[in-house]
Amino acid sequence: MLTNQLFDQHVKIGNPHRDCSEINRLLAAAVVSRQFCNLLLTDPSRAITQGYGGEKFSLSAEEYNLVISSRGSSLPEFARELCKYLPGQTAVKHPSYTESYAPRF
Repeated sequence: MLTNQLFDQHVKIGNPHRDCSEINRLLAAAVVSRQFCNLLLTDPSRAITQGYGGEKFSLSAEEYNLVISSRGSSLPEFARELCKYLPGQTAVKHPSYTESYAPRF
């Protein structure tokens, strides 16, 4: 945070790339716990409020609304839906076998 001494004005310089660390933590908890994953898919509001492993998720109001409005029958589907609405995010292309493991000469 920068402070202008003349006017005692606080200026916050935002990162042009959204910090998705809390959403990443939420999805990571769903990856490691089938029970938490099921809760996230069926009742995302409760999953956020309840937290996981004693940890709470500090989502902004915008992130919270984004998570509770996302739907999916599986975690990958839920994550794809969530990523559609994150600014600056692009879909991850999963390489096929021939693209990732084929020898290149």
